[in-house]
Amino acid sequence: MISDEELIRRCKDNDRFAQKTLFEKYANKMMAICMRYCKNQEDARDLLQDGYYKIFVNIKSFKGESRIDTWMTRIFINLALNQKRLGRNKYDHFEFDPKFEKAQEEVTPTEDIEPQTVLDALNKLPEIYKVVLNMYAVDNMSHKEIAKQLGISVGSSKSRLSRGRVLLNTLLKR
Repeated sequence: MISDEELIRRCKDNDRFAQKTLFEKYANKMMAICMRYCKNQEDARDLLQDGYYKIFVNIKSFKGESRIDTWMTRIFINLALNQKRLGRNKYDHFEFDPKFEKAQEEVTPTEDIEPQTVLDALNKLPEIYKVVLNMYAVDNMSHKEIAKQLGISVGSSKSRLSRGRVLLNTLLKR
């Protein structure tokens, strides 16, 4: 098996075999990221394709200061967020329903909840909450990083995370 360092070096030389190998090695992980940020599998596939295109166009800028999959993950998240920004006006008039504030804050872990059930519930959330939940809980970003990426305040990030958790919990209890 070819090391990541060798794959990167060969990808920088536009080696098609190395590009295919890099794609195949990380496609499942990157598709999981795409599915978290997209409403359906078709959009996720489009994001996957766009992300890999961007990776291969910009591979020469990869300095090796982080792992390649970390760098790739950041590209996919940024691409997904940029696409969300282009459609941001769809969410400008969303009103939060205060009755959800009284819902239990945390989902109690249970073996009965299937990963697909959680993914389906996430996809039902308004984008303003879904994106922050993904960035915080799955991508391990801080509220400061989330605020910077989304162009919101740290307080808004915290509020959206809290409300997103409440809504997700409500959806999972149905």
